[in-house]
Amino acid sequence: MTTPQLKFTYFPILARGELSRLVLTYGKIPFEDNRVDFSQWGAMKPNTPLGKLPLLEVDGTSYCQSMAIVRYAAKLGGLYPEDPLECLRVEMVSETLCELSADCIDIVFIEKDEIKKVEKTNTLLQETIPFKLGVLTKLIKGDYFVGDKVSFADIQVFDLFENALSKFSAGFTATTYPELDAIVKRVKENTEISAYLKKHSP
Repeated sequence: MTTPQLKFTYFPILARGELSRLVLTYGKIPFEDNRVDFSQWGAMKPNTPLGKLPLLEVDGTSYCQSMAIVRYAAKLGGLYPEDPLECLRVEMVSETLCELSADCIDIVFIEKDEIKKVEKTNTLLQETIPFKLGVLTKLIKGDYFVGDKVSFADIQVFDLFENALSKFSAGFTATTYPELDAIVKRVKENTEISAYLKKHSP
């Protein structure tokens, strides 16, 4: 199968775009990494399918929705399981990680009441994260969630730990979850990811 021409467009930040970049990079899928300034967005917005970024152009046709792009990239790069039960496992992991990301976004960007913000932060750090990451830890089968085969869900763990939770609060410590932290380290040590991070580190 011929690899399609891919152009990935997002702002020059991590947020909802970085996981797609990481999955494409890990899967060795060539793509144009188009990082647009916020000042350009107003003119671009009317020409996007849903008026939002990230955006993936595949042979000139535009698609959006961040996790849809991630799954497509995963399938191109061999990072999406073929076995239906393994698919169910990684999708369960992925949705749980998406929920944690949404919790962080709510606290940082949406909740305006400072008292509620503190309450939500405490609940997230003391209850939600320990519970959900505890469940995910039990789903690890070997080095990754599906044995010795890395999937997009493993890369999503890396993205959540490195680019969300660690920056969200000093109260989060990855080493509290050694099995998940090991996945993070394996992803980070991947040759393609290592080079990508070196190129795009602040």
